[in-house]
Amino acid sequence: MKLKLRSISWNVQPLIVLSVTAIVWLILSATVFSVLFFSLCVFLWLHFLETRRDISKLRIERRISTERAFTNQDVSFHHSVVSSKRLKLTLLGQIEVGSSLTYNLFERDVFVGSEPVRIDVKTSFPTRGRKVLKDLCCYYEHPLGLFKIWARFNTPQELLVLPRLMPLEFFPSRLREPLPGRRSDFKLFEDPLRIKGLREYSNDPIKKVHWKASAKFGKLLVKEYDHTAMSRTFLFIDLNMASEIFARNVWAQIRTSYEEEAVRAATAILYWLSQGNDTICMSIVGKQVLEMDWASQDGWVRAVEMLALAEGAEDGPQLSEVLFSQVPKLTFTSTVVVLSMYLTDSILPVLLEARARCARVMVFLIPYGYRDPKYRAGRTYEMYPLDMVKLNEKAKLLEQEQIIVRIIKPSQTLQEVFYEIDEAR
Repeated sequence: MKLKLRSISWNVQPLIVLSVTAIVWLILSATVFSVLFFSLCVFLWLHFLETRRDISKLRIERRISTERAFTNQDVSFHHSVVSSKRLKLTLLGQIEVGSSLTYNLFERDVFVGSEPVRIDVKTSFPTRGRKVLKDLCCYYEHPLGLFKIWARFNTPQELLVLPRLMPLEFFPSRLREPLPGRRSDFKLFEDPLRIKGLREYSNDPIKKVHWKASAKFGKLLVKEYDHTAMSRTFLFIDLNMASEIFARNVWAQIRTSYEEEAVRAATAILYWLSQGNDTICMSIVGKQVLEMDWASQDGWVRAVEMLALAEGAEDGPQLSEVLFSQVPKLTFTSTVVVLSMYLTDSILPVLLEARARCARVMVFLIPYGYRDPKYRAGRTYEMYPLDMVKLNEKAKLLEQEQIIVRIIKPSQTLQEVFYEIDEAR
């Protein structure tokens, strides 16, 4: 994409001083040397004007390898600069990675001319969100320091960084509602007469293996059946700080890292749910309450893009209010899933109200993050707030009523917690 000139500025203070000196000298003493000195100043002014014109007519193109990327995925930025005159320039490229955070993509001293000068940069982003490419700054300084020129080129370009997908093998949704016109004796409501695709074998029943396809591709492949039932999952992602938190300055720092962990966990859950014949209702409690409903795989990409742009706040809407407003939409086949950093037992009345209308309520508290399944578990010595421990203890009495609260430890993976809930049923 070609960049347009946004602004150009200059500093000619040394050249002005030199020119005033030449004029005064010429007035006081019209000699050969004063005339030559004055002529030199005229030449320098012409050189300045020509250089400013050449810089303003630079042909700069910028290209991004992709407009969508995952966190920690390499993204390449390609720049090409052409000038009608050979110049030595300092080029500075910047990108805005947050609301008030900008960093340099590159800073290079280059000689530009009629042949394109290429600058290729590869980088990655540890956090999700919209990354905005800022101005490409060009700086020229006269060899004797007599004048300086700054020019800014830009054309609106941005990159959306999505949370990296963390695969799940299982998620404990509670019930499914049979679909009309479908018959199946499979307890997972799979219809063996409706094959929707193949996938690699992973601890599946041997009767699901597609032997002809496995022989053709040289690896075990199993048949994926269409579903004869559907479930409805209400997912609440709480990115804000709870009003009950006392040490707000401390938890404000924790909330920043929690926000990334919660969005990544929500992405994994949404992807798993989207693979089935499920209806998903997502509510993101952040600076603004964002809601989105969709069925099956149709809206998963849009949901992840919404998660990538969501931001939490220290004094935003509260989870209890949003959850209570969604209670009338619950049905006996619904599963309510809550991801939060900090909750107290004041949320219990809302959870009981929700459970009275749905099949299961699951609350996952992630105050200190969780373990990436790529890494081995280590020892942790974390301490949890008493309010959170009290909620966990009271919720244990309600597990038989399908109100499940889990405080996820930094040494646990999400999958371990989900299997633990399933085994406890």
